Amino acid sequence: MNVFVGGSLRDVPQYQEVCAAFVNALGREAIRRGHTVLTGCSGSLDKAVAEAAYAALAADVTKARLQLISYRLKDAEPAHRLGRVQISRRGDWELTHPDLDPPEQIAEADVTIFIAGHEGTYAAANWARIADKPILGVAHFGGAGAVLFDRERGRFSEQYSRCLTLDTFDMLGQDTTDAVQLATDVMDVAEKLICSRTVFAIMSFKEAFRDVFASYCAVCQPTYDVERTDASGTTERIIPRILDGIRGSAFVLADVTELSANVLYEIGFAQGLGKRVILTAREGTTLPFDLIDLPVIFWSGQEQLKDQLRERLASMNRTASR
Repeated sequence: MNVFVGGSLRDVPQYQEVCAAFVNALGREAIRRGHTVLTGCSGSLDKAVAEAAYAALAADVTKARLQLISYRLKDAEPAHRLGRVQISRRGDWELTHPDLDPPEQIAEADVTIFIAGHEGTYAAANWARIADKPILGVAHFGGAGAVLFDRERGRFSEQYSRCLTLDTFDMLGQDTTDAVQLATDVMDVAEKLICSRTVFAIMSFKEAFRDVFASYCAVCQPTYDVERTDASGTTERIIPRILDGIRGSAFVLADVTELSANVLYEIGFAQGLGKRVILTAREGTTLPFDLIDLPVIFWSGQEQLKDQLRERLASMNRTASR
């Protein structure tokens, strides 16, 4: 995951010492979890985050070039030269250009985190909004970070409820003097927002397929929660729930033993979104032309299904970690 951290250590309305400790802890925590830290390489906070990330990498220059990437403006001196410092194609990061082309550190981020600050922080957050990136404002230190937290909280149902509970999002608004715990909580929010832990199950709703769903759950949990639309207690309309469930999933499991127009539509929708789809079917199932080229786990019983599915998930995880 690429994590952009922006804001200011000079414009901190509240708890300045805790803020400095938090920025240090955040840079270290992002690296500890294996993420890439992105900065703008122009201010005090950019330098502090980079120094913390570099220290967490034990000053390993090779690793730092991969996990610590900063961008300086074309004609500006960098705030630091740790990790890999790229020259931005832009001469400034103002929002006054005819083309709304976000700065590289925003464009390449999966999630953006904002701490204190004022006008420059708002500008960076507006770029994140233009680039459709999640915006996590840390409220505790006041300034732009607090304002952004309030704004995004007001948009929670629209923007974040697919991946987070409101209680989890509210960790960004806690009052604490424990900078390390706050950094851990903020990274937890970022990971839950970006790294989905939900698997969406597509299959016939008939009772005969309850065992298949139970096998999916047995293999995927506790790493993933498996969601099947008819098992939800919500009264929301089913089609939006299906489409949102597929959008928010890490991957999709689909049993195609008994095909219907709905099952085929949902598989097609998932593939159109670029989701990884794992198909299963009872042995002897004849597949239509549309699915015949896709790899399928054929099962004759639930233990066989679980064994083969475990192997497939292990292979998928090995591929993802390369």
